[in-house]
Amino acid sequence: MRKYECTFIINPEKEEEERKQIVEEIKSYLEKNKVKVKNIDEWGIKQLAYEIDGHNNGFYTVINFESEPKKVNSFKGFLRKNVNVLRYIVVVKEK
Repeated sequence: MRKYECTFIINPEKEEEERKQIVEEIKSYLEKNKVKVKNIDEWGIKQLAYEIDGHNNGFYTVINFESEPKKVNSFKGFLRKNVNVLRYIVVVKEK
């Protein structure tokens, strides 16, 4: 199992309750796929470096998790399909 970090940006127009639900859906997806979620850190609304889908701000969230490499591609596909996630990046924390 490798350690990963995923940073994703949620549409800033979503209300706090909706954002919590989106984060919970992402966490549930990971747990259903037997990925061990270590930490979730919500950074809040931050200004984006460039406009994304008409938004200048986004709600940043970071999830640290442990997973087998083959499950990470599936997770990326899940994030890509989520219309509330403006952008995401998944990086390996250590090998």
